[in-house]
Amino acid sequence: MHVMFIPSWYDNNRNKVHGSFFREQATKLQESGVKVTVAYNEIWPLTLMGKVKEKSGLSFNLEKGLRTYRYKNYNFIPKHPLMFNIFDKRMEKLYKEVVKKEGKVDVIHAQSSLWGGISAAYVAKKYNIPLVITEHSSVKRGQYVRESYYKRIVNSYKSADAIIAVGNGLKKEIEELTNRKDIKVIGNLVDLSLFDIRDIKKESDEFIFFSVAFLEGEKGFDTLIKAFSKKFKNEKVRLVIGGDGSQREWLEGIAKSEGIENQVTFTGALSREEVSSWMNKCDVFVLPSRYETFGVVYIEALASGKPVIGTFNGGAEDIVSKDVGILVEIDNIKDLSEAMEYMRKNNKKYEPDKLRKYCTEKFSANVIIKKIINVYKEVIK
Repeated sequence: MHVMFIPSWYDNNRNKVHGSFFREQATKLQESGVKVTVAYNEIWPLTLMGKVKEKSGLSFNLEKGLRTYRYKNYNFIPKHPLMFNIFDKRMEKLYKEVVKKEGKVDVIHAQSSLWGGISAAYVAKKYNIPLVITEHSSVKRGQYVRESYYKRIVNSYKSADAIIAVGNGLKKEIEELTNRKDIKVIGNLVDLSLFDIRDIKKESDEFIFFSVAFLEGEKGFDTLIKAFSKKFKNEKVRLVIGGDGSQREWLEGIAKSEGIENQVTFTGALSREEVSSWMNKCDVFVLPSRYETFGVVYIEALASGKPVIGTFNGGAEDIVSKDVGILVEIDNIKDLSEAMEYMRKNNKKYEPDKLRKYCTEKFSANVIIKKIINVYKEVIK
C-alpha cells in the first residue's frame, strides 16, 4: 500500500519542530509496513520576500527516513480564495512527481483541510484516488480561517472518502458543517519512548504543578494563575509554566498582582526533552484550556505517570477520565483551585504505572496506527 501523506504544516528551515506529530505519524505508518511518501506544499509568506535563501519549486530529500517531496514558493495572493487554485496546481505537480519517482498512489492522506486537504481533494478527484482527511483544527475557531475559505474547506470534507477527527468535539463541528454521520474519531499518537516514568530527583521538596503550551490564545493560564493564588499563596507549592509567546508579559503581570511571582516559574520555550523532564519532576499536570481539539500534553503527562487536571474544552474529555484526573468547567477559578487543592492532598492515590497503562492502551502508536490502516483498507475496497 502506497500512501501520499500531505501535512498542512511541517518543519522547515525556520521552524524545526513545526508539525512534529505529523512526522511521527508518518514514521510510525512506515514502520508498520506502509509505503509512505510525504508531499508538502511549503508556502512562504510575502513577508519573507528576499530573506529566503532556498530555491523555489520542486525538491526531494530523504528526511529522517521519510521520502519527502516539497514544492516551495511564496503565496502571491494571500488571504484571497484564488490562492487555493495556485496551491491546487502545486499539489498536482507534487503528485505527478511522486507517481513518476515512487509509483502508483493507493491512498492520499491529508492532515487538516486548511491548507493541505483542500488541494488533496482537488488531486484525489481529478485522478480518482481514495482520500482520507484527518482534521486537527477547528474551522469555526481557526486562527487563519476566513469566511471566504469555508466553501473550499467544506467541499474537501464532502469529497473525502473518509474523515477522521482527533476528538469528539471536532467530530461534532464537522458533522454540523457537512451533515456527514460517518466521521471517525482517532486521537493523535504520542511517542511514548520520550515520555515515560523516570525517577528524577527534585531540587527541593516543593509540590510542583506543571503546565505547558504556547503562551497564546485560549490556554487559560490567566485562570490557572488566579486559581493557584487562591489556595497556595505563601505555601511550599510551585507553579511551573512552560512555553513562550505574546502573553508571557501579561501573565507575569498577573502573577505579580496576585502576589505570587516568587512561586510561579516561567521557563520560556522548552524542547521536547525538557518537557519530558518537567513531566517527571512535577507532581501534577494542569492545563485549563478554553478550547482543545485534542490535547496531546495531557497524554504526555499520563504517559509520565502523572495525574491530570483539565477542563471540559472539547478535547480533554476524550482523554481524562475520573480514574486518571479531574475535569472542571472552563474559567471556573473556584472549581479549578479546589481541584488543585484536592490533587495536592491526594495525588498519591493515582498510581504512576496504572496511569501509564491507561495511556498506552488508548494512545500508543500501535493502537492508533492500526486504526488508521483500517481506514485505508476501507477506502481502497
